[in-house]
Amino acid sequence: MTLQILSLVRLSEQQIELLYQSYPDCNVRCIRPTELGDDIPDVNILLGYDAQMDLERFLPRMPHLQWIHTYSAGVEKLLSDKSFSQSEILLTNSRGIHGIPMAEHVLGTMLASSRCLIEAWENQKAHAWKRLSAADELFGKTAAIIGLGSIGREIAKHLKNMGMRIVAVKQKESTEPFVDQLFSIDHLPDALSCADYVIVTLPLTPQTKKLFNLRTFNMMKENAFFINVSRGDVVEEADLIKVLTEKRIRGAALDVFTTEPLPEDSPLWDVPNLFITPHYSAISPMYLDRSLKIFRNNLQIFPQRIGMLNVVDKLRGY
Repeated sequence: MTLQILSLVRLSEQQIELLYQSYPDCNVRCIRPTELGDDIPDVNILLGYDAQMDLERFLPRMPHLQWIHTYSAGVEKLLSDKSFSQSEILLTNSRGIHGIPMAEHVLGTMLASSRCLIEAWENQKAHAWKRLSAADELFGKTAAIIGLGSIGREIAKHLKNMGMRIVAVKQKESTEPFVDQLFSIDHLPDALSCADYVIVTLPLTPQTKKLFNLRTFNMMKENAFFINVSRGDVVEEADLIKVLTEKRIRGAALDVFTTEPLPEDSPLWDVPNLFITPHYSAISPMYLDRSLKIFRNNLQIFPQRIGMLNVVDKLRGY
């Protein structure tokens, strides 16, 4: 049987050719969601980002759909569709490909704050020669990584190479070569209270939603810097605004938000000591190739399903 594969993202000729090499008996089409017509009832495999997946629209038009592969790691929009979450349709994601660009993004953010690079840039634009009296070092500081998956491990490696002390929080105990002290989620306060930098790389689940709120922010040191590159809903944004405005913590950087794009009238834009980036910490020229490598490996053994990579547990949400 010829597998009908539909990608909601344009793929290059070389990327499509690699798919054919992995599974010669397939047909690959690339159609953006806004261009989808009614000629898709034969689709067996759907590829796209979680945010593109309008399953209420797609599922009735894809009665032969067997597998969805997301170019993203997060799958919360997909799993919010009850008919899909209770179906036998296979779901795989791109967990594991984001570590290098996200670790570099986090390190860059920390250096920009520590070395006052944004302040220096503003002075340059104003033609003002001013000494940056608050410049600091990362060396010897403590970073707490909350959520030690593939992204968290890559961040730990980068920061350890900067001479930092690394503590981390994860569900299961394990041996971690770049972590000095590992905490269970029950000991989150211990990790937060000792950290100069708190970096969140958690999946969004019912247990992690709004985990960072006034209570957990108050566990942090006054000179702590908070970074979230996971999902916006992990943070109670109103509480973060409060602690930053009151200088309860030193600063924060957000790459993800409860509402995206961030509305022009959001109070977050004007919060002191907050760095905002538009959900791009994982962006890299290598991104799509890395995701498709996972998909191609799985395609070679589909539909047996045994041994496939990155199969999402729909009950756990990741």
